[in-house]
Amino acid sequence: MVITTYTTLLRQRWVPALLLAGTLARLPLQMYSFALLLLVVQRTGSFATAGATAAAAAAGYAVAVPVQGRLVDRFGRTRILVLTAAINLAAFAIVPLAVRAGTQTLLVAAVLLGASLPPVAAAQRALWPEVVVEEAARRTAFTLDALLLDLALVVGPLLVTAISAVLGPLWAVEAGGVAIAAGTLWFSGLPPARARSGRKRSGAFAGPLRSPAIVLLLCGSVLTGTLLGVVRVTFVRFADAHAAPHAAGFALAAYGLGSLVGGLAYGAIRWSGDAARRLALILAGYAAGVALLACAPNPTVLVGLCLFAGVWLGPTVICTFELVGRCAPPDAVTESFAWGITATYSGSALGNSLGGALTATGAAFLVAACCAAVATLAISLGRKVFHA
Repeated sequence: MVITTYTTLLRQRWVPALLLAGTLARLPLQMYSFALLLLVVQRTGSFATAGATAAAAAAGYAVAVPVQGRLVDRFGRTRILVLTAAINLAAFAIVPLAVRAGTQTLLVAAVLLGASLPPVAAAQRALWPEVVVEEAARRTAFTLDALLLDLALVVGPLLVTAISAVLGPLWAVEAGGVAIAAGTLWFSGLPPARARSGRKRSGAFAGPLRSPAIVLLLCGSVLTGTLLGVVRVTFVRFADAHAAPHAAGFALAAYGLGSLVGGLAYGAIRWSGDAARRLALILAGYAAGVALLACAPNPTVLVGLCLFAGVWLGPTVICTFELVGRCAPPDAVTESFAWGITATYSGSALGNSLGGALTATGAAFLVAACCAAVATLAISLGRKVFHA
């Protein structure tokens, strides 16, 4: 039954091409930030500088992507995606120079790098309702979208680890930049992406932020993004402390694999009832799974625990997509999903900085778990806004 659901979706016209192009463009988003961490640690020896650099890139993306999303809604996908891809490729090209020029220049380059990342993820999620008309099939599309993101979480760190081991982390960073440009150009050239040239907004200037439900979901995404940022930096520190530099990549890959399994399990169930209540329960499980990471005595155990912690990530993302798609104003769908990315990356930027500061204290994993616990409480207390 589950296999039939996915194969039925994949037989629909343009769905496979959209998924493949979107994956090629988005896979490097799980590569470049990790590769950037490794590069800065290698060149400076400072985890604080590495965390600040990754935070600067995440912050640049977080600030720019809702603006890009609004431009996509207004002017259409193709023009905005092609323009941002060209700027982003140039930003990746200056990374080698920025690393040699000092911390301030590196941080400015990181902001430019993040701010110019093409909004493929938001554009793709906003496109599903246009390509997949039937509601159940659309839910499957969101699930498959999230599962491919989980696959990127598995493959991305492994690719970075492999490229860094053979050629060095700078090559891993640049490979990510080339893949982002190629995937974005492929996606923007597909007929469904070119179908709509844009439309005028009928809502207020605040766009999707006028919806209390969207705002609450964004708060949850900030918290879960902070969680992921903290654990990403802590994995690198944990691996370094145990003289196992490649263990960080394996831990991130295990986290992504767990998320993939969790997403498949979530997609196999025909859910009914209150999706907001379901999201709160998933977040509670996520908090417990991440708290267990603090018990890891060595990298091998950490990788095993990452599988369980990651199981909750996929369902969290999918359920959030469902609620955003349901609550987004019709004239600001791309922007709504873009704000979701902003919330996640804002949290990730905060988490990267917190992770760099907390790694020496031993409390980083517990702080990350608290983020999911607070998100659980927020969604539980605010469930009424989803039915307003």
